[in-house]
Amino acid sequence: MKKKTAGINSGMVLLLALTILFLPTSVFSATLFFDDFESGLGQWATIGYGVVVTDPLQGDHALKFTAITSGGDILSNPVSNATGSYILTFDYLGTCTSGNCGGFIGYEPGDVWLGGTVVLPYAPDLLPDTGSWEKVTIAFTGPTAISFQLEDFSGSGGGPGDAYFDNILLTDADGPTPPQPPNGVAEPATMLLLGLGLAGLAGVRRKFQK
Repeated sequence: MKKKTAGINSGMVLLLALTILFLPTSVFSATLFFDDFESGLGQWATIGYGVVVTDPLQGDHALKFTAITSGGDILSNPVSNATGSYILTFDYLGTCTSGNCGGFIGYEPGDVWLGGTVVLPYAPDLLPDTGSWEKVTIAFTGPTAISFQLEDFSGSGGGPGDAYFDNILLTDADGPTPPQPPNGVAEPATMLLLGLGLAGLAGVRRKFQK
């Protein structure tokens, strides 16, 4: 029994070391805001025409709009970030047939629009209307306190309810990330993790040799 326990512990050491070593840098970024709409609209100060509905493709929950509008429709609670440097990631679904369903996302103050489904003087075309969920990532700089604004734009080729948002994640682009070793030389921490991994691998090998 002890030999079996020792083998399991070695394997766990190997798994832990490799997991930490290969974590993506995004894991280390500071999360400022996240909403998957599974708990309603509690993180949104102004609701407008936004409603939480069943995702038409995956069966969980997502945000859509019961009417088209302009100038911003649903506004989040304020988000603070001392650096003013952000990375925004979200899932977008456009179900219209025109290729311009009208989903737009931006922030206040300043009525800034980061992207939409058609090129406008104040917003690039970054949200693809493909009939499938698409992941969109936008890096931007702005004020140290912002509120998201989303809408189903009345000047689009779609209608109410054909633009969906989900899994809205905002992180600090200047947040902590694992330090990079100079000139390809491994850091002591990286060497330690590699050592733990090799030790775990050796333990697993000894177990199977007995």
